[in-house]
Amino acid sequence: MKKLLFILIALFALVSGIILQRSLNTANLGPSELEIAFPDLEGKPHKLIEWKGKVLIVNFWATWCPPCLQEMPEFVKLQHELGPKGLQFIGILTDDEVDAARDFLKSKPLNYPVLDGTIDGRQLTQKLGDTAGVLPISVVFDPNGKRVHTEIGVFTRDEVLEKVKPWIK
Repeated sequence: MKKLLFILIALFALVSGIILQRSLNTANLGPSELEIAFPDLEGKPHKLIEWKGKVLIVNFWATWCPPCLQEMPEFVKLQHELGPKGLQFIGILTDDEVDAARDFLKSKPLNYPVLDGTIDGRQLTQKLGDTAGVLPISVVFDPNGKRVHTEIGVFTRDEVLEKVKPWIK
């Protein structure tokens, strides 16, 4: 009896996860969310809509997050390879302290913009469907600014290529 109950609970959790992931992948951000401004690490504000016209991958990360650090080298390679074809990565830092990130980026520089999301970054991830409060979370927008995919956890090279292939040849 306990075994059957465990199987039913596991099956329910699996089905719930699949439904949640599908709903995250099909929801769209409204115009007001695209207008949210984050400063870069020098303090200059930027809005996500600045990169409209490109396939945009917004990655929320922190220096203390091992999965975040795991995916970054591939993001750097993909930005180098596919940036000229219209792909743009944007990192939004969710650390509590910007100085730690500045120090981190001196030793591991990124070839894409990093914005300071220490104040509102986690609230935006929640609007994007991250109810568990985990990192990393990456969001893919098509060139028109429509959200087409949300990836919670490591976003692998193959997964990125699969999600951007309709727009990046």
